[in-house]
Amino acid sequence: MNSTTEKKPFKKEPKKPRKISRQYLENAALYYLQRYASSAENLRAVLTRKVKRSCTFHEIEPEPFYPVIDDMITRYIASGLLNDKAFAEAKVSSLRRQGKSRQAISAKLSVKGLSRSDIEKALIHHAEEAGDENSDLTAARILARRKKLGPYRPQPLTDPKAKQKEMAALARAGYSYDICRRVLDFDEDEE
Repeated sequence: MNSTTEKKPFKKEPKKPRKISRQYLENAALYYLQRYASSAENLRAVLTRKVKRSCTFHEIEPEPFYPVIDDMITRYIASGLLNDKAFAEAKVSSLRRQGKSRQAISAKLSVKGLSRSDIEKALIHHAEEAGDENSDLTAARILARRKKLGPYRPQPLTDPKAKQKEMAALARAGYSYDICRRVLDFDEDEE
């Protein structure tokens, strides 16, 4: 086939952003909060991106809309619609069930705009609630089970470097050498 008869794939045009207004921001914030749990700083970042995108496209100044975003977030915090403490606790619980390490959880929640103290309190609260003095070890075992590492692998190791690879997988997930070693030497009967 020559290049003139080839069909080019259909490219969808990017959606044009709506012109920003107070009502549009309010609706966008409420819609976002209906769909996703969020911290105050994360919602601020989402709305700021919307404002910048719309103002750039429509060639208007974004500065008048930043106080509107601040007002909305203050109102949502006062009404209980946004609660950083509850968000942090729920997110820590969810991430622990996925087998995430303390470091990975801290990094993920920092990106969402939570303070270091809120993250630490949520991690401590989760450990107390679960009654687990070594929640990193428990989470590492969950990750090993999900990835079929260590005692959860279906067949015994044949490659001498396989144990190193398993150790590296747990280390990349944020676990210490001691925890990696304990999980990979762990026997399912001990559980």
